[in-house]
Amino acid sequence: MQIKIDFLCRDSILAAPIVLDLALFTDLAHRAEMKGIQEWLSFYFKSPMHAPEVYPENDLFIQLKKLKNTLRYMMGEEMITHLGLEYYDY
Repeated sequence: MQIKIDFLCRDSILAAPIVLDLALFTDLAHRAEMKGIQEWLSFYFKSPMHAPEVYPENDLFIQLKKLKNTLRYMMGEEMITHLGLEYYDY
């Protein structure tokens, strides 16, 4: 009698870049002295943590915009709003 198991761990290969991104962004937040829940990293989690007084945002596109805007804020760049107001003359 013989039992044979093939354990290929394909999921871990796919998750490695995500874990690396989270480690780098967590280090960046630490260096920027950001404390507490990092809601801007919610893009990477299925059920992200949030402050008790804040409504949890589960829209993937809004989570990505939060991530990009936080990085732009850290670099001193202008935030992304997608309002399109820059096209109109006032």
